[in-house]
Amino acid sequence: MTSNTPLLSLTEVTAGYGAGLVLKGVNLTVERGQIVCVIGPNGSGKSTVLKTVSGLLGVKSGSVRFNGEEISELTSRRRLDLGIVHVPQDRSLFPGMSVHENMMMGAFILTDHKLIAERMERAAELFPIVKVRANALAGSLSGGEQKQVEVARSLMLDPALILLDEPSIGLDPKSRKLVFESVKALAEDGRTILLVEQNARSGLAVSSMGAVLEAGKVALTGRGSDLLDDPEVARLYLGVKAK
Repeated sequence: MTSNTPLLSLTEVTAGYGAGLVLKGVNLTVERGQIVCVIGPNGSGKSTVLKTVSGLLGVKSGSVRFNGEEISELTSRRRLDLGIVHVPQDRSLFPGMSVHENMMMGAFILTDHKLIAERMERAAELFPIVKVRANALAGSLSGGEQKQVEVARSLMLDPALILLDEPSIGLDPKSRKLVFESVKALAEDGRTILLVEQNARSGLAVSSMGAVLEAGKVALTGRGSDLLDDPEVARLYLGVKAK
Protein backbone atom coordinates (compact mmCIF):
# COMPACT_ATOMS: atom_id res chain seq x y z
CA MET A 1 0.00 0.00 0.00
CA THR A 2 1.34 3.44 -0.91
CA SER A 3 0.18 6.88 0.09
CA ASN A 4 -0.72 7.38 -3.59
CA THR A 5 -3.39 4.70 -3.37
CA PRO A 6 -6.84 6.33 -3.26
CA LEU A 7 -8.76 5.75 -0.07
CA LEU A 8 -11.80 4.72 -2.10
CA SER A 9 -12.26 3.82 -5.73
CA LEU A 10 -15.30 2.57 -7.64
CA THR A 11 -14.61 1.07 -11.04
CA GLU A 12 -17.42 0.32 -13.50
CA VAL A 13 -19.80 -0.39 -10.62
CA THR A 14 -23.29 -1.56 -11.46
CA ALA A 15 -25.93 -2.03 -8.78
CA GLY A 16 -29.67 -1.92 -8.35
CA TYR A 17 -32.78 -3.34 -6.80
CA GLY A 18 -34.25 -6.56 -8.12
CA ALA A 19 -33.68 -6.88 -11.85
CA GLY A 20 -33.31 -3.15 -12.41
CA LEU A 21 -29.98 -1.32 -12.53
CA VAL A 22 -29.61 2.08 -10.89
CA LEU A 23 -25.84 2.36 -11.23
CA LYS A 24 -24.70 1.56 -14.75
CA GLY A 25 -20.93 1.72 -14.63
CA VAL A 26 -19.91 4.26 -11.98
CA ASN A 27 -16.27 5.33 -11.82
CA LEU A 28 -15.35 7.47 -8.82
CA THR A 29 -12.22 8.12 -6.77
CA VAL A 30 -11.93 9.63 -3.30
CA GLU A 31 -8.48 10.64 -2.10
CA ARG A 32 -7.50 10.80 1.54
CA GLY A 33 -8.54 14.02 3.24
CA GLN A 34 -10.97 15.06 0.54
CA ILE A 35 -14.61 16.02 0.72
CA VAL A 36 -16.16 14.68 -2.46
CA CYS A 37 -19.72 15.79 -3.19
CA VAL A 38 -21.94 13.81 -5.56
CA ILE A 39 -24.75 15.82 -7.13
CA GLY A 40 -27.34 15.00 -9.74
CA PRO A 41 -31.07 14.80 -10.42
CA ASN A 42 -33.44 12.67 -8.38
CA GLY A 43 -33.20 9.04 -9.39
CA SER A 44 -29.67 9.33 -10.76
CA GLY A 45 -28.33 6.93 -8.13
CA LYS A 46 -26.62 9.24 -5.63
CA SER A 47 -27.74 7.45 -2.46
CA THR A 48 -27.22 4.10 -4.17
CA VAL A 49 -23.52 4.94 -4.54
CA LEU A 50 -23.20 5.30 -0.77
CA LYS A 51 -25.07 2.06 -0.14
CA THR A 52 -22.70 0.13 -2.42
CA VAL A 53 -19.75 1.55 -0.50
CA SER A 54 -21.12 0.79 2.97
CA GLY A 55 -22.38 -2.65 1.97
CA LEU A 56 -26.10 -1.97 2.41
CA LEU A 57 -26.49 -2.88 -1.26
CA GLY A 58 -24.55 -5.50 -3.16
CA VAL A 59 -22.59 -4.77 -6.31
CA LYS A 60 -23.75 -6.65 -9.40
CA SER A 61 -20.50 -6.03 -11.27
CA GLY A 62 -17.45 -3.84 -11.07
CA SER A 63 -15.10 -3.15 -8.20
CA VAL A 64 -15.20 -1.23 -4.91
CA ARG A 65 -11.76 -0.83 -3.36
CA PHE A 66 -10.94 0.69 0.02
CA ASN A 67 -7.33 1.39 0.93
CA GLY A 68 -6.43 -0.69 -2.10
CA GLU A 69 -8.40 -3.71 -0.85
CA GLU A 70 -11.32 -5.15 -2.79
CA ILE A 71 -14.35 -4.90 -0.50
CA SER A 72 -17.22 -5.65 -2.88
CA GLU A 73 -17.95 -8.98 -1.23
CA LEU A 74 -17.50 -7.86 2.38
CA THR A 75 -20.43 -7.50 4.77
CA SER A 76 -21.49 -4.08 6.00
CA ARG A 77 -20.21 -5.01 9.48
CA ARG A 78 -16.78 -5.86 8.10
CA ARG A 79 -16.69 -2.54 6.24
CA LEU A 80 -17.60 -0.79 9.48
CA ASP A 81 -14.62 -2.52 11.10
CA LEU A 82 -12.41 -1.15 8.31
CA GLY A 83 -13.51 2.38 9.12
CA ILE A 84 -16.41 3.10 6.75
CA VAL A 85 -19.27 4.83 8.58
CA HIS A 86 -22.58 5.63 6.87
CA VAL A 87 -24.73 8.50 8.17
CA PRO A 88 -28.09 7.88 6.48
CA GLN A 89 -30.50 10.41 5.01
CA ASP A 90 -33.26 9.60 7.50
CA ARG A 91 -32.86 10.78 11.07
CA SER A 92 -31.33 7.93 12.99
CA LEU A 93 -31.22 9.16 16.58
CA PHE A 94 -33.33 7.50 19.25
CA PRO A 95 -35.66 10.39 20.22
CA GLY A 96 -36.48 9.02 23.69
CA MET A 97 -32.82 8.69 24.63
CA SER A 98 -30.49 11.49 25.70
CA VAL A 99 -27.81 12.93 23.45
CA HIS A 100 -25.16 11.19 25.56
CA GLU A 101 -26.95 7.84 25.29
CA ASN A 102 -27.23 8.26 21.52
CA MET A 103 -23.51 9.02 21.34
CA MET A 104 -22.76 5.87 23.31
CA MET A 105 -24.81 3.86 20.83
CA GLY A 106 -22.25 4.94 18.23
CA ALA A 107 -19.58 3.08 20.20
CA PHE A 108 -21.50 -0.17 20.39
CA ILE A 109 -18.67 -2.28 18.97
CA LEU A 110 -16.04 -0.86 21.37
CA THR A 111 -15.13 -2.37 24.73
CA ASP A 112 -12.26 -0.07 25.81
CA HIS A 113 -13.92 2.44 28.15
CA LYS A 114 -10.91 4.76 28.15
CA LEU A 115 -10.96 4.86 24.35
CA ILE A 116 -14.70 5.54 24.35
CA ALA A 117 -14.20 8.45 26.76
CA GLU A 118 -11.39 9.88 24.64
CA ARG A 119 -13.48 9.73 21.49
CA MET A 120 -16.46 11.25 23.25
CA GLU A 121 -14.27 14.14 24.36
CA ARG A 122 -12.90 14.64 20.85
CA ALA A 123 -16.40 14.59 19.35
CA ALA A 124 -17.49 17.19 21.92
CA GLU A 125 -14.54 19.41 20.97
CA LEU A 126 -15.69 19.43 17.35
CA PHE A 127 -19.40 19.49 18.15
CA PRO A 128 -20.00 21.29 21.48
CA ILE A 129 -23.70 20.34 21.41
CA VAL A 130 -22.61 16.83 22.47
CA LYS A 131 -21.57 18.19 25.86
CA VAL A 132 -23.87 21.19 26.18
CA ARG A 133 -27.02 19.16 25.50
CA ALA A 134 -25.72 15.82 26.79
CA ASN A 135 -28.74 15.19 29.02
CA ALA A 136 -31.37 16.51 26.63
CA LEU A 137 -33.63 14.05 24.84
CA ALA A 138 -32.59 13.75 21.22
CA GLY A 139 -36.19 14.25 20.15
CA SER A 140 -36.20 17.71 21.73
CA LEU A 141 -33.44 19.00 19.43
CA SER A 142 -34.04 20.87 16.21
CA GLY A 143 -33.49 19.07 12.92
CA GLY A 144 -30.11 20.69 12.41
CA GLU A 145 -29.03 19.90 15.96
CA GLN A 146 -30.07 16.27 15.54
CA LYS A 147 -28.03 15.99 12.37
CA GLN A 148 -25.03 17.48 14.18
CA VAL A 149 -25.32 14.78 16.83
CA GLU A 150 -25.64 12.09 14.14
CA VAL A 151 -22.44 13.32 12.51
CA ALA A 152 -20.69 13.59 15.88
CA ARG A 153 -21.78 10.05 16.74
CA SER A 154 -20.02 8.73 13.64
CA LEU A 155 -16.72 9.87 15.19
CA MET A 156 -17.06 7.35 18.01
CA LEU A 157 -15.68 4.73 15.63
CA ASP A 158 -12.84 6.99 14.44
CA PRO A 159 -13.82 6.44 10.80
CA ALA A 160 -11.41 6.61 7.90
CA LEU A 161 -14.33 7.43 5.57
CA ILE A 162 -17.65 9.08 6.45
CA LEU A 163 -20.55 8.66 4.04
CA LEU A 164 -23.08 11.48 4.40
CA ASP A 165 -26.40 10.99 2.63
CA GLU A 166 -28.37 14.21 2.02
CA PRO A 167 -27.53 15.71 5.45
CA SER A 168 -29.44 18.94 4.78
CA ILE A 169 -32.64 17.45 3.40
CA GLY A 170 -35.84 18.82 4.92
CA LEU A 171 -34.03 21.41 7.04
CA ASP A 172 -34.66 25.14 7.31
CA PRO A 173 -31.88 27.53 6.22
CA LYS A 174 -30.52 27.99 9.75
CA SER A 175 -30.35 24.23 10.30
CA ARG A 176 -28.74 23.69 6.90
CA LYS A 177 -26.03 26.16 7.87
CA LEU A 178 -25.37 24.12 11.03
CA VAL A 179 -25.05 20.96 8.96
CA PHE A 180 -22.54 22.36 6.49
CA GLU A 181 -20.55 23.83 9.37
CA SER A 182 -20.44 20.26 10.68
CA VAL A 183 -19.07 19.01 7.37
CA LYS A 184 -16.37 21.67 7.43
CA ALA A 185 -15.51 20.73 11.02
CA LEU A 186 -14.99 17.12 9.93
CA ALA A 187 -12.70 18.23 7.12
CA GLU A 188 -10.68 20.42 9.47
CA ASP A 189 -10.28 17.33 11.66
CA GLY A 190 -8.70 15.53 8.71
CA ARG A 191 -11.62 13.26 7.91
CA THR A 192 -12.39 11.97 4.42
CA ILE A 193 -15.99 12.46 3.38
CA LEU A 194 -18.13 11.23 0.52
CA LEU A 195 -21.16 13.49 0.52
CA VAL A 196 -24.41 13.13 -1.41
CA GLU A 197 -26.32 16.39 -1.43
CA GLN A 198 -29.44 17.63 -3.20
CA ASN A 199 -28.50 21.21 -2.27
CA ALA A 200 -25.80 21.20 -4.93
CA ARG A 201 -24.57 24.74 -4.39
CA SER A 202 -23.93 24.30 -0.66
CA GLY A 203 -22.52 20.81 -1.12
CA LEU A 204 -20.00 21.86 -3.76
CA ALA A 205 -19.07 24.98 -1.78
CA VAL A 206 -17.66 22.90 1.09
CA SER A 207 -16.14 20.20 -1.13
CA SER A 208 -12.67 19.80 -2.55
CA MET A 209 -14.01 17.70 -5.44
CA GLY A 210 -17.40 17.17 -7.02
CA ALA A 211 -18.98 14.57 -9.28
CA VAL A 212 -22.12 14.88 -11.37
CA LEU A 213 -24.16 11.68 -11.59
CA GLU A 214 -26.43 11.29 -14.60
CA ALA A 215 -28.56 8.23 -15.35
CA GLY A 216 -26.41 5.94 -13.23
CA LYS A 217 -23.01 7.13 -14.48
CA VAL A 218 -20.55 9.84 -13.49
CA ALA A 219 -20.89 12.41 -16.25
CA LEU A 220 -18.46 15.01 -14.94
CA THR A 221 -15.90 15.47 -12.17
CA GLY A 222 -13.86 18.45 -11.08
CA ARG A 223 -12.94 20.67 -8.19
CA GLY A 224 -15.97 21.81 -6.25
CA SER A 225 -15.23 25.47 -7.04
CA ASP A 226 -14.82 24.70 -10.75
CA LEU A 227 -18.16 22.91 -10.93
CA LEU A 228 -19.81 25.84 -9.16
CA ASP A 229 -18.45 28.14 -11.86
CA ASP A 230 -19.33 25.82 -14.76
CA PRO A 231 -22.24 27.44 -16.66
CA GLU A 232 -23.67 24.09 -17.77
CA VAL A 233 -23.60 22.70 -14.24
CA ALA A 234 -25.16 25.96 -13.04
CA ARG A 235 -27.94 25.69 -15.62
CA LEU A 236 -28.74 22.05 -14.90
CA TYR A 237 -28.22 21.75 -11.15
CA LEU A 238 -27.84 25.12 -9.48
CA GLY A 239 -30.95 26.86 -10.76
CA VAL A 240 -28.96 29.45 -12.71
CA LYS A 241 -29.60 30.35 -16.31
CA ALA A 242 -26.59 29.97 -18.55
CA LYS A 243 -25.34 33.24 -20.02
